[in-house]
Amino acid sequence: MAFLYTAAHWLGFALLALLFLVFVAFGLYCLYIKYIHMKFDHIPGPPRDSFLLGHMPTMQREMDRDKVVHDTLLEWAEKYGPVYRVNFLHSVVLNITCPEAVKEYLMSPKYPKDQFTYKRLFHLFGKRFFGNGLITDTDHDHWYKQRRIMDPAFSHSYLKGLMGIFNENAEGLMEKLEEGAESQAPVNIHNLVNAVTLDVIAKVAFGMDLNLLDDNTSAFPKAIALCLKGMIYFIRKPFMHLLPWNWKFVKEVEDAAELLRNTGRECIENRKRAMRNKEDVPKDILTNILQCAADEGGYDDEHMLDNFVTFFIAGQETTANQIAFTVMELARHPEITEKLILEVDEAIGSKREIDYNDLAKLPYLSQVNATTEMNNCSLLR
Repeated sequence: MAFLYTAAHWLGFALLALLFLVFVAFGLYCLYIKYIHMKFDHIPGPPRDSFLLGHMPTMQREMDRDKVVHDTLLEWAEKYGPVYRVNFLHSVVLNITCPEAVKEYLMSPKYPKDQFTYKRLFHLFGKRFFGNGLITDTDHDHWYKQRRIMDPAFSHSYLKGLMGIFNENAEGLMEKLEEGAESQAPVNIHNLVNAVTLDVIAKVAFGMDLNLLDDNTSAFPKAIALCLKGMIYFIRKPFMHLLPWNWKFVKEVEDAAELLRNTGRECIENRKRAMRNKEDVPKDILTNILQCAADEGGYDDEHMLDNFVTFFIAGQETTANQIAFTVMELARHPEITEKLILEVDEAIGSKREIDYNDLAKLPYLSQVNATTEMNNCSLLR
């Protein structure tokens, strides 16, 4: 009996000590949050929902209502300026919509990528996803090496040689739009530009013929869409994969990520085999990467797969959204559409195929694209 009494006494003391330590730790954490607020509150921003959670409740409310969070961010940009802060616990996020500031952040090595945010995308629910590709690589020297390997694939001379592929796919898109116009049936522009941008990237980057404009049964675009959706949930709800009712969705996302990497692995292995056998291979981005990687060294297949996924997820999604937003904005501003049509008619006329040099004759189109991009995107750091 005395033993139980002593044990209970010490257990109670231990619990009190633990509660005291938790209280002290929480107090110190609150002091740290207060310090962060004092350090960054000179930057304009919306009022915080709470001292501790910052703006997290607002973000969660928008997501629960199935609203686009970036609409709220753009509203704040209009109200608080092109650079403003958003608080999450002890973290401060700067939202930047000023083109000059965006350029400074993206071009200067003085502003490293946030380790926590970018490393979360190394895996997607346990499956390697972006890995250490160009998007997620936080080591600037290693990122620069990867970028140097890929630079030849984005030179003007190389892009000039791709105009035939660009024209061919643009022609296919126009045929689909003409079919819709003749039948007077509704056309989903976003789905069409998703298909054509995937077709172009697959062909010019990896020599793959997906033909998605005519084949809507392919699993590849569905896998990309699932991965994008999974990324959003993975970042916003980091523990969702632990809940049983989410396991089906998580498994679908894992399978989609595996499909992308397996497709890339097969593509890379086939190209390497063809190059070893001295076969004729397309002079595409993959061939350039393999040749430069052989010269540079230290660039294994997993890194190539990381950038295979990066090309399709980041390259296709951003390009397709840019085109879709441009079409939407032109529909909203018929006066700009008329000026753009006049420029195209004067510069291109009745030509069915556009030359690389023709692009320099379309300055107004470049301005329309740049304005659309500035009005529909922002940079979070």
